[in-house]
Amino acid sequence: MLAKDILLLIPQRPPFVMVDKLLSCDENRSKTSFRVEEENVLVVKGEFSEEGLIENIAQSAAAQAGYLAMMQNIPVKAGYISMIKNLEIFELPKINDELVTEVKIENQVFDMTVISGTVRSDDKVIAQCEMSIILGKTLRDIFIVSDNIISPLGLTTAENFSRLKNGCSGIREHNYISLADRPFYASLFDCKSVFIQDNVNKYTKFEQLLIASIGDALQRYKIEVGNKKTVLIISSTKGNISLLETERNTPEIQKRISLPTSAKLVAEYFGFINQPIVVSNACISGIMAIITGKRLIQSGQYENAVIAGADVISKFVLSGFQSFQAISPEPCKPFDTNRKGINLGEGAATIILSSNQSSAEDIKVTGGSVSNDAHHISAPSRTGEELSQAITKALDEAHISSSAIDFISAHGTATIYNDEMEAKAITLSNLQTVPVNSLKGYYGHTLGAASLIESIVSVHSLKENLVIPTLGFKEIGIPDPLNICTDLLPGDFKNCLKIASGFGGCNAAVVFSKR
Repeated sequence: MLAKDILLLIPQRPPFVMVDKLLSCDENRSKTSFRVEEENVLVVKGEFSEEGLIENIAQSAAAQAGYLAMMQNIPVKAGYISMIKNLEIFELPKINDELVTEVKIENQVFDMTVISGTVRSDDKVIAQCEMSIILGKTLRDIFIVSDNIISPLGLTTAENFSRLKNGCSGIREHNYISLADRPFYASLFDCKSVFIQDNVNKYTKFEQLLIASIGDALQRYKIEVGNKKTVLIISSTKGNISLLETERNTPEIQKRISLPTSAKLVAEYFGFINQPIVVSNACISGIMAIITGKRLIQSGQYENAVIAGADVISKFVLSGFQSFQAISPEPCKPFDTNRKGINLGEGAATIILSSNQSSAEDIKVTGGSVSNDAHHISAPSRTGEELSQAITKALDEAHISSSAIDFISAHGTATIYNDEMEAKAITLSNLQTVPVNSLKGYYGHTLGAASLIESIVSVHSLKENLVIPTLGFKEIGIPDPLNICTDLLPGDFKNCLKIASGFGGCNAAVVFSKR
């Protein structure tokens, strides 16, 4: 067992990892090794502390449990120390000492395991104790049981995926004076598009998109939205901000613009009884909403989470990106040497998560993580380290290594700095040879809907064993080269990584698995 793989077996994360390698393991005994480094957080005045030795024994036991669970392909239960007795410390190890720790299971009663642990240095026993460890509940699997995409490419996921396979893009040149004083490229709905029947104009375009998307997803998987075990989560970055362009700024209109107001209207339309949750965290909103739904179900609060995201393009939104000089004067080219910026897009998407599997084809959400680099209000971190941290934690939660990822759905906005940062993060995560695609050349950047749309496409890529190419890419234009997917890529795919980053330094990663 290599040192880099130990994180797949234990719940602890640096800097609190006190084992390096699992040397041997069976159902009764295990042996680990650990080198005491000067920068270790539990080293005090050049010596590995008593707390460090106790943690070393506990993590050795965790590594044994994690390895046995992995071999049986079952989830690893979290555990905590309930009692330590007969603790004897004969000598505190020094910096650079090599420790070998042997753990033996003495007894198991229900969810309690009693172990004995012995720590040696240079074949001399330096610490030993008995420890009682109580195992917690196994986290439930989370399945994607239904989904929908509404975009200029189609009104269902099937329509969208079919158009993607045929290389169709929703990006066109538009000359709408109401949005900009000069032509621009974007993926927009026709101005005459109707998403739901709304004779009294109760719902805005943004809310109609949400309702239409949720409605289609619910038709494909029947759940009781009025059940207390079902929650609605809304993902958006701008919502009804366009109302400020057409309405007088009054307290009433400010309330109408509020995302919770839209979420409440959508919830009432379908009859959800729980208060809806709003996730609005720049471009990672969609992934963050998926992670939120996953965690809420695994906590036992809910059994189902209906996650919907949408955004529409207004003069306010477009002018904001134009002020950053971020809008491309042509269809965008993610990761390409001639990329000139983003195209914006409109769209909506819905994913329904459930702890109840509906079919053998259901894809699981197996891991997810969010980080923040706090680098700049709009510019991403130049190092990619923080996105890499989110990737690493998402893989750890999914109990897989980087070598198990079959393809990556990148954020791929086609801006200079985002694409460079993503490439660095992917390389830092040892994923630089994995096929990567960006879907921005088909949809543009759909803001709060982007990560949901792209996640759904990734899920169906897993189901159909077919990765969509990166439209607009021709020549690598990033310092850290990636394996950019340029043609339809067939294969036998099991795990996909979806990543995103956004304003304010936010980063997110989620793992989808077919098992």
